Amino acid sequence: MDSYLLLAIILIGFGAVLIVSEFFLPTGGVLVVAAVACFAVAVGVTLLYGDTLEAAAVTITVSVGLPIAGVLLFNAYKRLSLTPGPDSDSGGATVASTPEMAVLAQLKGQFGKTVTPMRPSGSVEIDGRRIDAMTEGMMLAAGVAVKCVDVRAGRVIVRQIDPPEKLAALDLDMDDLK
Repeated sequence: MDSYLLLAIILIGFGAVLIVSEFFLPTGGVLVVAAVACFAVAVGVTLLYGDTLEAAAVTITVSVGLPIAGVLLFNAYKRLSLTPGPDSDSGGATVASTPEMAVLAQLKGQFGKTVTPMRPSGSVEIDGRRIDAMTEGMMLAAGVAVKCVDVRAGRVIVRQIDPPEKLAALDLDMDDLK
């Protein structure tokens, strides 16, 4: 193999390593610019010293092959990073993937009351916070005691409960429930 082709292959490989490194060491694009420079030098060296077929092969590899490989690797990485964990829903992403989802996940098992009629969606009040929620399919009037039974895909799911005999069991103003 000619030395200029070996240099082009090394430059393309080094450029690919720089692109992958940008995912793990975010430098604001410095590594990407260096990678593009490596690709340009590899193509330039091949155009300068090689024949037309070699130059075409290197140009196609850099302009078509690397982007396709990048998309495939990115999709594989994304699929691996979004595999369901022990606290995940059926969507593949973890339940507490965002701060908002973490706050909503803490509502599971909490008691509250409906603020608006639930048809089947509406607003509930849990721990003094007004939250958009859905029932499991039934309609509820405003002021009904509910329990958060699940949080799925950013939706709070509530179920009607009987008002407890001990007011301490629910931190609610039970007069509002009648």
